[in-house]
Amino acid sequence: MKHDIFFDGNVKEYSWSIKTGDKIADQIREHPPAYLSGGKLNIRDTEESKFVALHVGIYWGLGVYIIKDHDTVNVMCDSKIMYDLLSKGNTSDNQIINDKIHFINQLTNLRSLKINYQFIECKKNIATKHLFSEEDTAGRDSTGYV
Repeated sequence: MKHDIFFDGNVKEYSWSIKTGDKIADQIREHPPAYLSGGKLNIRDTEESKFVALHVGIYWGLGVYIIKDHDTVNVMCDSKIMYDLLSKGNTSDNQIINDKIHFINQLTNLRSLKINYQFIECKKNIATKHLFSEEDTAGRDSTGYV
């Protein structure tokens, strides 16, 4: 099966949307305080947040059985920096980003996912709207999916 995963984030929250056919699963989460992660996830900018969103979004999609082993996942990147790092297999001087790339690769390899990276315009990122809405437009837990 084929899925498109859209994701976005800021220093406070991150969101993802998994589109499969006509269905879209939208989720949003708050970044935990740095002290809860041993200081390892002190999110300082949107790029770090987007990498967290992608990692958690794929992990969540697998956990609620939207994404299954051997599926194709189109990763919809609206950041040129992120697209270049992921599609070319490069590393960054940012440890959070490098860790997220490592975990994304580990997870997708373990589950034999076929990953396609696509660069999209920011206005086409359907996950962005959840970060700026004053009302809840996405789920904040997995209720209804498991």
